[in-house]
Amino acid sequence: MTSDQKAEMSRRHAVALGAAAAVAAHSGQSEAKGRTEAKALATASAKDLGLKPEGLKLLDARMSALVSAGKRAGMVYAVARGGKLAVLKAQGWRNLENKVPMTTDTIFRIYSMSRAVTGSAVLSLIDDGDLSLDDPVAKFIPDVAHMRVIREVLNGVVTATAPQESPMTIRHLFNYTSGLGYAPAWPTGVGIQQRDILALNQTTAEGIAKLTKYPLLWQPGAKWRYGFHSDVLGRVAEVVSGKTLADLVRERVTAKLGMTDTGFWVDAQNQQRFADVYRMGPDGRGDTLVNGTALAPPSSSYLNPGTFFSGGGGLTSTAMNYLRFAEMLRQGGTLDGVKVLKPDTVKAMTTNTLTPAQGGEVYWNDEYAIDIFKGYGWGLALGIRLPDAQAPTPHTVPGTTGDFGWYSLANSVFFVDPTEEISAVALCHYQGPGEREIGAALRAGVYAMLGR
Repeated sequence: MTSDQKAEMSRRHAVALGAAAAVAAHSGQSEAKGRTEAKALATASAKDLGLKPEGLKLLDARMSALVSAGKRAGMVYAVARGGKLAVLKAQGWRNLENKVPMTTDTIFRIYSMSRAVTGSAVLSLIDDGDLSLDDPVAKFIPDVAHMRVIREVLNGVVTATAPQESPMTIRHLFNYTSGLGYAPAWPTGVGIQQRDILALNQTTAEGIAKLTKYPLLWQPGAKWRYGFHSDVLGRVAEVVSGKTLADLVRERVTAKLGMTDTGFWVDAQNQQRFADVYRMGPDGRGDTLVNGTALAPPSSSYLNPGTFFSGGGGLTSTAMNYLRFAEMLRQGGTLDGVKVLKPDTVKAMTTNTLTPAQGGEVYWNDEYAIDIFKGYGWGLALGIRLPDAQAPTPHTVPGTTGDFGWYSLANSVFFVDPTEEISAVALCHYQGPGEREIGAALRAGVYAMLGR
């Protein structure tokens, strides 16, 4: 750990200590002063929403067990049915060493849960007619037209490439079949570095310009692969709108939904609510939680305004903020009378786009399916639960055909079940083994509340 990283961790701990004295007895009470309160959902009792109390007890018990067993420092989870908030609860610690309690307004890095928010901002431009899913990406980022496709590799060295058979389109970026991956997917001889593409000391335009210097892994449309797609979408949105992605996401999504705690950095007056990140041992493979904030991947500037905005992983948010976003999608693009997306756009976003030839099933950053997303396809920046008969591998968690959601690098997760009128979010700051546990606990509790 560098001296700068140690200094930053010490500063964060000092802020956390200051916050501890101000923590209210009610976990949902905000400690921040002088800020605009984020909008909440109307509340209702579990009974009025047709939810079984034994399911809520199971949800609480599963989450509490993760904390008491030392597997997580803490988490916040929220569940709504029919647009009414049924559950909003914090368990454990925002800062474990100093015993700063987790509160329901704690702010988290949401990493890949940023993708659906970025996707919604870009889709709103499509709704307005400013671009089309079938537009070539090179119309907005000309160098994309010159990206060749790897045809042959020998001992990690690319020995032959070919031109794009059909141009990469906005649709390819949305359904993750553009030919891009993350840096580890490329042959070693290519030399692409993840942190170089996503470096924070550059603009979004500069980062994506670097990416266009490398060859594509496959022909556009050929194969699904997790990767830089949403970051490129963010740059397209900047070109189309003439605004930074940070401004566009705020204007098109978060401000409309009252998501005042969601953005690419946390304002100074709210940093006391920003949770630390934990891992198992210094090397990530131990059996005791240690503070890993300084080692967590920096997908955003986090504590101050930046210039690089990762559409694939840069946002921070709270459970209630993200639940409002999930509810907007569940309600077809509108929440509290404010429209973010057209209903047909949300339908397209939440419909599986993958064919068996493209892979059929999604996975997380490598060629395996995370347990909670086995049997899921992909829509437009979202995972979609496939019917049992179409799922390449069996589902391992309860759900309903067509439910949708996604996961984050720091172990947060959300899903929406339109059939059951459920939206659910669990936010956590943990990186290490047991990546399925939060998602599995959330699903088990929610479907037990539904009697399933």
